[in-house]
Amino acid sequence: MPKGVDKVKVNVKERIEDESCDLSLSELTEIPVREIASFKRVIFLDLSSNRLVTLGRNFTTLTRLIQLDLSKNQIRVLPDDFGQLEQLRHLDLYDNCLEHLPLSFGRLRRLRYLDLKGNPLTPAWEKIVGRCSTLKDCQQAAKNTVNVCANYKSEFIERERIAAQERQLSSAQMAGAGDGDGSSSSNHSTKTNGGEASKKSNKANKKSKSKKSGAAAENELSIKPVHSGPIKSTNQKNNQKKKSTNGSCWLTAISGVAFSSLMTFLLLFIINVLIIYLIMFKN
Repeated sequence: MPKGVDKVKVNVKERIEDESCDLSLSELTEIPVREIASFKRVIFLDLSSNRLVTLGRNFTTLTRLIQLDLSKNQIRVLPDDFGQLEQLRHLDLYDNCLEHLPLSFGRLRRLRYLDLKGNPLTPAWEKIVGRCSTLKDCQQAAKNTVNVCANYKSEFIERERIAAQERQLSSAQMAGAGDGDGSSSSNHSTKTNGGEASKKSNKANKKSKSKKSGAAAENELSIKPVHSGPIKSTNQKNNQKKKSTNGSCWLTAISGVAFSSLMTFLLLFIINVLIIYLIMFKN
């Protein structure tokens, strides 16, 4: 719960009707998980339009929930074990402060609706989730998110964390650069300490750049086209070889036919000569 904000108490029993619990517009900064869990018939929970920043540690014990509305809050991070809510079919996270989702979303195999409009998602998650502007978009967002989280390994989340760390590092470097300009007239001991710190920061920059380049390459979700230049050249060579072999075969075949026809012609000529000679001899 944020500091300086009084905890708002709500009578959960008065907000329950049949299988639904409506706690919207209650100025809540903390979810009364124990009170909600005591009513086992509750499977529809509405927590929209409150002042929630987190869901708390025990929220994922509400494993019977089928529909959950968390829209119009200030939620920044969902718990890593959010996938324990395996019965969820409808999840509304509209207008929050989420940048990414936990990998445990891959366990939400029954999820059929997911709305993430109005969240500052990272570019990678924006490509996965989509626009969520219509019912079909929200249905497709649920399908895509569950499939990606189920198939991708932990490197996906690590890339997101590395990107956040790089942003923090860049801001820290800018602050350090400003401090360095103001402290140019310090003594020799501070200079040596600053030199060591700059060396460490340079090493950290090199590592972060290498990680950033690797992460950027892995975050590209589009499939690169395969170059077909060398394949075509090899195919052309193969075709030329085939044509040359076919031509040589035709030449050998024609030469064979010519030789056989010549031999038959000579044989017939000799036979005719012999016949003429025999006729003349008899006469």
